[in-house]
Amino acid sequence: MRSDMRRPSLDGRTSDEDTPLLAPSRPTSMAASSSATAAPPAATAASSTCSSSGAIVSSVSDRFCTFEPILVLLCFGLSVSGVVLADQIIYQSCVVTLGYDRALCAQLGTKSNSTDVAQLETIVQPYAAKITMVNTILMSVLPALCALFMGPWSDKFGRKPAMIVPSVGFITTYVMIGILSLLSKHFLVDPWCYVVAHIPAAVLGGSTVLMAAIFSYLTDTTTEDNRTVRIGILQACTMLGAFVGLLSSSFILQWTNVPTMFFLSAGTVSASCAFLYFCLEDSIKPDASMVHRQVREIFRLSHLRELLRTFFKKRSSYDRGIVWLTISIGVITVLGAGGGTVFFLYTRRRFGWTIQEFTIWQAVELLSIVAGNVIGISVLKTLLKLPDIWLALLSVLNYSLDALIKGLARQGWELFLATGITPLKATEGAALMAICSSIIPSSEIAKFYSIAMAMTNTVSLASAPLFTYIYNATVATSPQVFNFVSSGIFSLNVVLVGVIAVLLRKRRKAQVDPLFTQDSEILT
Repeated sequence: MRSDMRRPSLDGRTSDEDTPLLAPSRPTSMAASSSATAAPPAATAASSTCSSSGAIVSSVSDRFCTFEPILVLLCFGLSVSGVVLADQIIYQSCVVTLGYDRALCAQLGTKSNSTDVAQLETIVQPYAAKITMVNTILMSVLPALCALFMGPWSDKFGRKPAMIVPSVGFITTYVMIGILSLLSKHFLVDPWCYVVAHIPAAVLGGSTVLMAAIFSYLTDTTTEDNRTVRIGILQACTMLGAFVGLLSSSFILQWTNVPTMFFLSAGTVSASCAFLYFCLEDSIKPDASMVHRQVREIFRLSHLRELLRTFFKKRSSYDRGIVWLTISIGVITVLGAGGGTVFFLYTRRRFGWTIQEFTIWQAVELLSIVAGNVIGISVLKTLLKLPDIWLALLSVLNYSLDALIKGLARQGWELFLATGITPLKATEGAALMAICSSIIPSSEIAKFYSIAMAMTNTVSLASAPLFTYIYNATVATSPQVFNFVSSGIFSLNVVLVGVIAVLLRKRRKAQVDPLFTQDSEILT
């Protein structure tokens, strides 16, 4: 699969000093739930509250359609061309940068038994991994900075603009990549140009701002009782869109060509953006007197002060410790997942997989996670009545076990085995976010999501270079080593989840015995 030839194979209180303590969780039909005994801090279906900025936060229903189909369409567009781009970078690194013959480079990623092709793969992959690393850092750091401003801004001017602006960035990026792949049919296009093409998506917020706005919208429009269910459904829809995109990408490529794949991504994201604009009611009604100031309000330094105040403010009953530990778990998860930067290269090197085989495996993994979010959580919460914190513990254990099995794999089918026995990998998010949303006031929820997304994305500054270095250093002898590093990193989350469990137990005891709270701020 190349740009010049086609081959058949190929994610109203102003203080929380009196926020309700967590009561024992009640079962739900879809996902984990952490219910409070008093009214939830987020907006409810029958009420509206004022945020600290004066914007009206309302619980609204969708105007013409529900939010989930829009998310499926969006994630399809973001995933359908991902592996195609990775393969394109490898090919153009081989031809343009390293100067090898086009016919020889075209055999990379195929079932060729040639010794020359195997040796060339070892030479090209480290260079392509560096490009992928820089691109990952770009798409993590700039959006993280944008999230620091867009989070507080969306509290005043709405969630929809914070979703639409990053979508426009992705559309621009995919159009630019499509044009570059067209030009590569006739000219030598440096593979670093694909990194440059990602600048619009990065500058306009990328997936960091997009997901922070989505979670904030969901918090605005749900109640304490159904919030975790909707978060679980949202995560399942995210995975479903990515599943369909990955599963279909290699087959669509066989029927079309590389540029068409990127223009398809741009068109699909455009369609989801149009549905979002016309068919969804915003949960924030901005003050009419401030609408004309909304563009310049984005870059106010006071937003950073508000974020820092939210992050460091004193909270009661171990709340601050729980919030910090939750963010830490997200940071460690992203750090351990840095191996995904080189995993496509690993499967090519280790198992000789084509892009079609890789996308089929990735689609199966996403389908497994969808089943874990929808069926697994439903069984654990409804039938077994498992508390949220234990669900989070199972999830982080699944992460560690999954990476360990992938490192021990000797044949490709063992990757499917790892996927099949660890379907709960992504379920800790719903459980931990439900816990945090019950202790963070509605006026601060967007700030919390912005801080969380910004901090987790910034970890790519360390994770991408770390795993690229490990892979490049071991690719010739033991390319699987980075999986063991991932497994060890994920294991740290087991300890953090245990600490959260202890704090939640102390928090419930403080509700029963108020005198117990006298030293509650020692840890937090």
